[in-house]
Amino acid sequence: MLSRLVLATVLILGLLPGARAADREVGLRRLAAAVGERGATVAVDLWYPAGAGGEPVRQGATPVFEGVAALRNAPAAEGRFPVVLLAHGGLRSNPDLAGWIAAGLAAQGAIVVMPRSPAARPGPGALDEARLRPADLRAALDAVETDPDVAAHRASGRVVAVGFFLGGTSALALAGARLDAQAYRRSCDPPAAGPDCSWFAAQGLDLHAAIDDRVGDPARDPRIAAVIAVDPELTGSLAPASLKEIAVPVTLVRLGPATGAALADVPEDALAGIPALRRVGIAGATPFAAFGRCTPRGAALLVEEGEDDAICREGAGLSRAELQAGMARLIGAAVASAP
Repeated sequence: MLSRLVLATVLILGLLPGARAADREVGLRRLAAAVGERGATVAVDLWYPAGAGGEPVRQGATPVFEGVAALRNAPAAEGRFPVVLLAHGGLRSNPDLAGWIAAGLAAQGAIVVMPRSPAARPGPGALDEARLRPADLRAALDAVETDPDVAAHRASGRVVAVGFFLGGTSALALAGARLDAQAYRRSCDPPAAGPDCSWFAAQGLDLHAAIDDRVGDPARDPRIAAVIAVDPELTGSLAPASLKEIAVPVTLVRLGPATGAALADVPEDALAGIPALRRVGIAGATPFAAFGRCTPRGAALLVEEGEDDAICREGAGLSRAELQAGMARLIGAAVASAP
């Protein structure tokens, strides 16, 4: 399967430290993290290599989505494992659609920490999520650091932040990237067409009036050793000076060619100022490959409900299952090589 995954950058694929030749069973349990910036708690999913026991579940299973197999509340497997801080999706994403990558990394031998950031509600508050998502990640990391079960199985060393879409932007923020409030306010000005611009327009939101200057506050976390960002959003709104100050390695994964055909809100050279930047492209992938696998009836059910079935469409070439297996190995290898 992996030999069919075409990469624009050479990357040696391997298992995370401590993984067996066959992937491990995956455990899943839930914690709570207090997020001061929200004045509320956020649920945190903890995925990890599992020992014997636990309740078999399919996390995120619905009539549309297959979900992911896990052993709820299983004890952790023997050994010590690196920690991955995971942020997936945009303003309106469903955290359960990230189960494939959380489980994939845990099966390779990682403890994966994923805050279940709330979906942005319509209104000006949605624009605060670019500032609040990094706070969710920091709070989730605080929570697991005080958890005795994690402490008993966590490998020494810092944490690797992995993010998709707005989650990728949040992961970069933990490495030191900062949004420029003025650039963010202009991010939906014509001819821009970012992923959320039409949603903002439908609500009558004026970004110039609604975006808080605090969106540019620093969010760097010294516990982060490396960042893997998959199609990060709002990169054109990041302050160039902040990118030059990022002191950890960054792997930029493009769902498509590593260069060229830039997304509407991801200028080709937007992240070029990062000192230790590596670009990887996954040929044949689209953004929908980063979301959960659909059931055989998933697309038809969406159409019956009058919804867009695009999230269930398979691209030409590799199946979503094949692409996701390859992405999980690619990201796992990048985690394993982090300092």
